[in-house]
Amino acid sequence: MRKLIAIAALIFGLWAGQAALAAQASATVHVRWTILPFAAISLTGQPGQESVVATTPIPDPSPADYQRGFIVIQDALKLTVFSNTSWTVYVQALSPNLGTSFDGGFTWPIEALSAGVNGNFVPVSLRPQALARGGRGVHSLPVDYRISIPQQPLPPGNYQVTLLYTVTTD
Repeated sequence: MRKLIAIAALIFGLWAGQAALAAQASATVHVRWTILPFAAISLTGQPGQESVVATTPIPDPSPADYQRGFIVIQDALKLTVFSNTSWTVYVQALSPNLGTSFDGGFTWPIEALSAGVNGNFVPVSLRPQALARGGRGVHSLPVDYRISIPQQPLPPGNYQVTLLYTVTTD
């Protein structure tokens, strides 16, 4: 019987020792993550992307437009910027002019076009031009166009421009 008690005590001792050792073992885990700067741009009703392309036809100038020397297209489009950091929206023309007359005698230069947000216009060119800046959040940007017109009436032609809008994080 003593032998049995000794064996039981030995087994209990080994089990208790392992349990004590197991209770003392631990692991530390560090969880880290990085949230990268993010910005997306969209036309109203379209999913967010890094850039969008919009084509806007240029209307025939009115007598009032000729008098002031330019056409204004208010709220030509509405951009929405989604961002978790500061951002800049750029506008860039994808062609060097606004079109040519049907007879080929008149070419309307891209320099005649300006794009603006909140009354702050920038000239449009083949190189990206900073149009608007902002911080984190969701920002609505109604874009207006101002197009300088020559003094003489525009000859009949196909006048339009395709612009690329791009958002970058600062």
